[in-house]
Amino acid sequence: MTKEEYLLLYEKFLSGTSSPEEEEIIKVYQDEFELIDGPWNTEMMGSQIQAKDQIRQKLLKNIRVHKSNQISLVRRWLTAAVLLLCVSAGLIFLSRSKKSSQQELAHHQLKSGNAVVPGGNRAVLTLADGSLVGLDSGSFSKTIKQGNTSISNEGKGLLVYAAKGPSGLAPLYNKIAVPRGGQYQLKLPDGTVVWLNSASSLRFPTQFSGKERSVELNGEAYFEVAKNKEMPFKVHVRDMEVRVLGTHFNVMAYDDEENINTTLLEGSVKVSNALHTAVIRPGEQASLKKSSGVLGIEVVNTAEAMAWKNGNFLFADEDIETIMRRISRWYDVDVEYRGNLSDKNFAGSISRYENVSEVLKMLELTGTIHFKVEGRRIIVMP
Repeated sequence: MTKEEYLLLYEKFLSGTSSPEEEEIIKVYQDEFELIDGPWNTEMMGSQIQAKDQIRQKLLKNIRVHKSNQISLVRRWLTAAVLLLCVSAGLIFLSRSKKSSQQELAHHQLKSGNAVVPGGNRAVLTLADGSLVGLDSGSFSKTIKQGNTSISNEGKGLLVYAAKGPSGLAPLYNKIAVPRGGQYQLKLPDGTVVWLNSASSLRFPTQFSGKERSVELNGEAYFEVAKNKEMPFKVHVRDMEVRVLGTHFNVMAYDDEENINTTLLEGSVKVSNALHTAVIRPGEQASLKKSSGVLGIEVVNTAEAMAWKNGNFLFADEDIETIMRRISRWYDVDVEYRGNLSDKNFAGSISRYENVSEVLKMLELTGTIHFKVEGRRIIVMP
C-alpha cells in the first residue's frame, strides 16, 4: 500500500464511512504499508519493524475505543499522536522516547545548556486609574475594590472579578496583558471565563451594564461565555466583531498573522465586519483575511484551535514560519531563518510544557530541517 492510498483509507476511517474490510486492512497495515517515497534511515529512525509495531499498537488501541464513539475519540487521539508527517519529504516517522531521541540527535547540539523553558502564568493588570499590578509576583496579595466590583488573584493563573449590585456610575475599564512566554485565565464579572494565550491582551469593564457585554481583544483567547439573552456578549477584534449569547469559542487575531480566525465549539456565533456577516455553527471556523476583508467559513478540526488552551502544540500541515511564530510567542524567543525553507510543511503534536529543544528535536526527525539555539535566538536552517 502506498502512502497516498493509506491516507485516503484512513480519512474514510475517521469519517466513519470505512467498511469492516477496510478497517481490517488498517489493523494489519504494518504488513503492507511501505514508505516508498524515501529510504528508511535506521540511524535517525531506529528499527523499522519496532517503529511500525509501536504505531500499530497505538492504532489498535484506539480502534477498540472507536467502536463506541467512532469519530470524536479517534480525532482526540490524533491530536496527541506520536506520528510526525513531513508533507514535503513524503515520509512518516515515529517520535520515540525522549532518551533515545536525545542520543540520536546529539549531533545537532540542542544541548540542555541551551535549554529554553516553556512559558507560564504571568500577566500585568492595568487598572482604570493607570496603575499596574503584576499578576506573577507577590505584589497582588489583597483583594482590590473598584466600585461594587472586587478583584482577587486566586493563584495558579486565575484572576476573578465579582460584582455586587449595579454600579450606577460610568463604567471603569481594566486591561490584562499577557507577555510572550505567558498565559492567564480571567473570570469576568458576568461569570464568563477567558483563557488568554501568549502575547495577548483583553480590555473589559469592571462591571457590565446597558444592553450588551463588550470586550476588546488583541492576540488569542478562548471564551466560555455566560448565558444572558438580554445582554449579548461581543468581542471586538480590529475591524471585526464576534457576537454571542452564550457559547464556547476561540479567537486568534495576532498582528503578525494573515487571518483572524474564530472557531466555534458550542452554541452559535455571528461574525461581521464592514463587508460581510456570517453565522457559524459548532465545528466551523470563520476566517477573515486582513488584506482583502474577505470572510470565509469552513469546517475544521477544533482540536487544532484548542491545542494551546489544552497545553499542547498541534501542527497540521503547516509551514515552518507559522510554527515558529507559535514557538516564539510561547518560549519568548526570537527566530532567524537561513537558506531556502519553502515547501516544507509539518504535522505533529507535543506538550507545550517541554523545553524548546524537545519541540525542535521533534521537527528535526523529518531530516528536512535543522535548528541552532543561541541564547534566546533560534536559527532555522534546511
